[in-house]
Amino acid sequence: MFSKNKRIIVGSRESPLAKEQVEIFLKAFGKKFGNSTLKFIDKKYFKTTGDKFLNKQISEIGNKGLFTKEIDDAQLNKKVDIAIHSLKDLPTELPKGLHLAGVLKREDPNDAVFSLKEIKLNKSKKKLIVGTSSIRRKVQLQKLNSRIQVKDIRGNLGTRIKKVGEGKYDCIILATAGLKRLKIRNNFKKIDVRNIIPSAGQGVIAIVTCKNKIIEKLIKELNHTRTFIESDCERLFLKSLDGSCKTPIGAIAKIVKKEKKDYLFFRYMASSLDGKRLVKGNTFFKLKSYKKMSLDLGKKIKKLI
Repeated sequence: MFSKNKRIIVGSRESPLAKEQVEIFLKAFGKKFGNSTLKFIDKKYFKTTGDKFLNKQISEIGNKGLFTKEIDDAQLNKKVDIAIHSLKDLPTELPKGLHLAGVLKREDPNDAVFSLKEIKLNKSKKKLIVGTSSIRRKVQLQKLNSRIQVKDIRGNLGTRIKKVGEGKYDCIILATAGLKRLKIRNNFKKIDVRNIIPSAGQGVIAIVTCKNKIIEKLIKELNHTRTFIESDCERLFLKSLDGSCKTPIGAIAKIVKKEKKDYLFFRYMASSLDGKRLVKGNTFFKLKSYKKMSLDLGKKIKKLI
């Protein structure tokens, strides 16, 4: 399966978080197949379109493919065998020839508020300047508290945190998973999903491959089934709403027991771009029919926003 003549090339973005996610993947790979196999794996990092235009909002310059296109092209040109992505960055439709082969066990999916002072977003009586580049977060923040002023912020996690220290923001909103993976332990607090519903696939590391039976077989053994089902449910909802970086959509699914049967508890939100028409709620899907139920819910909500 492994040989000195045929090495496996793993590709990802060149951000500190992306590199850490590659290390998490390699650790899982080594644990499953033996650390000796890691000597046959090379790493290759890319600066994507989304990383190049940090002075613009994501919604201004394109869709979710912003953070994957250069890596997709490298895979299709056989320069990369396996791509590691944050699942929330992946379009619901991948380029022809690529497919989502598996996911690793999900880290905490919640958003988090990072600040150097104690802040309660929903209870603050003072004006708060909150940094985020996500319109999903912006819409929910402004519904949570009218005193919140959302100010756009881009850059890698370290850059954004530095701006809080400089006093340019009272706080910023980040993914808890990213903070944990970069071993940032202080000055942040998870946000209840009832207040801000996360992005579909948040906290999940995605493994994308080209058609290759040997590599697909390896990734299948690494795939975390529960995470795959839950995130698939979220992405189907996103797909039915034509979700992109220009669409405020949140979704989080969790497999639960109800009356001794398996269900998906599904929490969701979607809104118009200006936030004036917002639909938010939760429901249960039967595990066996979650695909159709998630798509149908998305199509229904699309008519309302």
